[in-house]
Amino acid sequence: MNVMLWRWEQNNTTMKLIYTDWANHYLAKSGHKRLIKDLQQDVTDGVLLAEIIQVVANEKIEDINGCPKNRSQMIENIDACLNFLAAKGINIQGLSAEEIRNGNLKAILGLFFSLSRYKQQQQQPQKQPHSSQPATAVVSQLATSPYQSQVGAPQPQQVPANPQTQCQPHPPTSHQQSKAQPEMQSRWDFPLF
Repeated sequence: MNVMLWRWEQNNTTMKLIYTDWANHYLAKSGHKRLIKDLQQDVTDGVLLAEIIQVVANEKIEDINGCPKNRSQMIENIDACLNFLAAKGINIQGLSAEEIRNGNLKAILGLFFSLSRYKQQQQQPQKQPHSSQPATAVVSQLATSPYQSQVGAPQPQQVPANPQTQCQPHPPTSHQQSKAQPEMQSRWDFPLF
């Protein structure tokens, strides 16, 4: 395998784990029962994606189908999420509901990068303006520089995730909640990038 391709895949894997951890932090902090196990798969119906966005933005997204039964309903959910983000001034240029539905990792990482920037700006409104660069372009740039080598960079950790869906709720075990939440509460109180 080409060294550059290997490095790109390693960086994407690291970023996938980091954003999974970041999203689970906010979901757990707000008391959500469902956490992400696989970022590339778990946001493709738009339901968990909407929950994450609502927690981060502290505002409800209208017209989310909690139990989408077909691809069209899933894409409508993702479109509602993207439209909500665009209305908030979050740069979603280069992102499409179709790509996210298909599990396109670059698009999903771009979306989570834009979302994390938005959250960072909420916490520090005077420090950074919204990026005008497309989210997918930023992910491409990040993937070409080895994130793992940054001094003081947070290392991803696996967060226990629950397999339940909104359509089939099952309460999480108290062991899972107590183990995941304390480690995450102080972990993401600083900017990701």
